[in-house]
Amino acid sequence: MARLSQEKINEIRQSVDIVDVIGEYLPLEKKGRNYIALCPFHDDKHPSMSVSPDKQIFMCFVCGTGGNVFTFLQKYLKISYIEAVKKVAEIGHIDLSEYHLDVVSSPISKENASLYQMHEEAQKIYSYYLNTKLGLEAKAYLTKRHFSDELIKEFQIGYAPLQSTLYQAFEKLGFQEIDMVKSGLIVESYQHFDRFQDRIMFPLYNQQGQVVGFSGRIYKPTQTDSKYINSPESDIFIKGQTLYHYHQCKEAVKEAGFIYLLEGFMDVIAMYKAGIENTVAIMGTALTKGHIQALRRLTHHVHLCLDGDQAGQTAMSKAARELEEAGFQVSIIVLPDNHDPDEIYEEHGKEGLQEALKKTLKPIEFLMNFEYQKIDSQNYDDRKNYLEKMCYEIAKIHDPIDQDYYIQVLSKQSGFSYDLIHQQINGMKPQFHQETRVPQKKITHLKDKYQQAEHDLLFYMLNHKSVALKYEAKAGFMYNDQYRIIASYIIDYYRHHNQLEIADLINSIQKEDLIQTVVEIAQSPLPQEYEEKAIDDYIETIGNHAKKMKKEQLLEQFRYILDPQQKAQILNEIVKLGGQ
Repeated sequence: MARLSQEKINEIRQSVDIVDVIGEYLPLEKKGRNYIALCPFHDDKHPSMSVSPDKQIFMCFVCGTGGNVFTFLQKYLKISYIEAVKKVAEIGHIDLSEYHLDVVSSPISKENASLYQMHEEAQKIYSYYLNTKLGLEAKAYLTKRHFSDELIKEFQIGYAPLQSTLYQAFEKLGFQEIDMVKSGLIVESYQHFDRFQDRIMFPLYNQQGQVVGFSGRIYKPTQTDSKYINSPESDIFIKGQTLYHYHQCKEAVKEAGFIYLLEGFMDVIAMYKAGIENTVAIMGTALTKGHIQALRRLTHHVHLCLDGDQAGQTAMSKAARELEEAGFQVSIIVLPDNHDPDEIYEEHGKEGLQEALKKTLKPIEFLMNFEYQKIDSQNYDDRKNYLEKMCYEIAKIHDPIDQDYYIQVLSKQSGFSYDLIHQQINGMKPQFHQETRVPQKKITHLKDKYQQAEHDLLFYMLNHKSVALKYEAKAGFMYNDQYRIIASYIIDYYRHHNQLEIADLINSIQKEDLIQTVVEIAQSPLPQEYEEKAIDDYIETIGNHAKKMKKEQLLEQFRYILDPQQKAQILNEIVKLGGQ
């Protein structure tokens, strides 16, 4: 079988648009000729990654990560270069069947592989039993709750019979008992038995769409156990990284431009019944950094809608703060009568739920209402404590119009004067100026005039073949090691092409530090067109640097040589170099 040539790799790269590919993984916003996104390669709170459709490259102006579409997939998916090439070929519908590809797949431990296999088998078994005589009552309950066959299929809902069917099936399939117990599906005792029995089963998926756990629900009035039982955490099921419906909602989120963050999977299903698919649920746990990182890959606009009880409202307040601090734009939905989406759908149907979701609050509005409900408005100390707490929050607002509005609201709620509150907030401002998040800047070493000349000359070599040819003819050398290597790649590229594509040049380099330097140079804010004199000046500066360095080397030699004839020869060479 043939090996992939550089030309074929370039063809694969050119078969896709980097904006479309990165857009599958990150929400992009148009800004001028480029697109911007929160960088997934560092803790980014302000969009600092730029994607250029013209150059077909991306670059983060904070952490410096950059490259072409292959580089992005390598780093984002943590895959090898050749795996990234294969993935792009699939997206671009390029047939690679005749090529020999040395793909080293990342090893999956046998232990974890068996856990995934057991969960996949369990999901099939549960789905089967829902449509048997044993599952008649469970199916009738789902029908009564407006679960159509299409809905059951979409969410892969099943039924766990009363007897231990999984344990028997796993034994026949040859799974080890120790792995069965580790999966969380089988409980170890003097006689092994299934964890889930006589329950309606909802599979839980990881971000890649693999079944990693289950939630089992009772459905008979006579059942007195816990309403829901969830799988215990395991090597493949980590609650802090699991968002229900995550792998199924990506297209809907992209289309809507935001995501609903809900409490549980029944809320997600209720929303789906109402025709709303841009939803995920945190499954009753607190919001974690893992959840936030996963959300960041989809959007940075979140509509937060957790349970309406005291615990849910407290969790909503905390989650809103954490999301805002992580750079998200947050809206809060407080559903009427402390209901959740599932209850509203059951009582008021599709239209009622859609209407309830339209009423959104800003986090500060929600927080003011939430905290005000907890105080005795007739008690002076309560009102004073409330005032101080809210002044602290309002002081964080940078928009003067918004700040003025919330000061007026606070004055009406607390009974304290506008001027007093304004004075209080002004006294807090300095500390918030200090806390203001300032985007990090990539640490760069100051370039001397020689390095700057090499840097800028490379920019024009990337954009004009004539400049590269002039460099080769008149200079042919750069003292910066990276710049010298990049220059040689550029010269070699122009031997086969009249015009250079940055994204294709990167294909031939593949070395991460060099790629990032190429991307940084390509994104320099220099004018595309050039003057011949400027190029000549760059080359002259580089030449002068070469003479200067050579002269320093000769002087160093002169200090240690004793032979008068050799000294005279070195002095002669120094004179020829001139007064540099």
